[in-house]
Amino acid sequence: MKPLLRLTAILSAALLSACASSGMDIAQPDAMMIDNANNFFARARYAQAVDLYRKSVEQNPDSPYRKGAALGLADALYKEKEYFEAALYYERFTELYPLDPATPRAYFYLAMCHYNGVHTPDRDQTNTKKAKEALNRFIEKYPNDRLTPFAKKYTAEMELILIESEMEIIRFYHKTNKNQAAIWRIKEHIKQHPNSPFMEEALFIMGECQYREQAYRSAASTLITLLEKHPKGEYSASAAELASAIKLQGK
Repeated sequence: MKPLLRLTAILSAALLSACASSGMDIAQPDAMMIDNANNFFARARYAQAVDLYRKSVEQNPDSPYRKGAALGLADALYKEKEYFEAALYYERFTELYPLDPATPRAYFYLAMCHYNGVHTPDRDQTNTKKAKEALNRFIEKYPNDRLTPFAKKYTAEMELILIESEMEIIRFYHKTNKNQAAIWRIKEHIKQHPNSPFMEEALFIMGECQYREQAYRSAASTLITLLEKHPKGEYSASAAELASAIKLQGK
């Protein structure tokens, strides 16, 4: 995360200097409020920055500095780890200012708000799916943006969590003898993730569940596939033993 943090600092500094470079008249009350908010943000006093940015957005809807205040509010909320509310303001910014130079960054951090709410594979994966969708949307819209390499990295991470989450469900069905449910889940897993890092385990579980259901031909076919693809894998010995048991029964 360190390269991303450095990049965030650079982008935040650019945001904070935008008002000055555009000739902000700090004598105006709304301009003074933004200037004070920017100073709080620069000194990492994000809670105070949130308060001022929020007041500016709510009290000065027609201010020429509202755009900077809206993005500043989203950034300050993100820094405060108020990811749900930050996502709302990032999304609003992308809707109101679709062609603004800062919009790609708003799209990226909208995705990162969901990313920061991601749980381990054994828990609810709603935020993981939202993060993956938002990151893919960012990559599609801005393939050459400086943040795109980070987006691709996090997308791959989200994909792996979702795959492992599916395996947790399959393992549960296998452990509790819900064989048909496990078999169906594994077939879907294989179809959707042909390069799954858990493919050997999935094939073994399917073969064992088919064996339990007395679908011996299907079980033998599954176990043969496993042994052909993973002849020296973690489950190869157990698969060979189960395949022999089927053969001894003359099935």
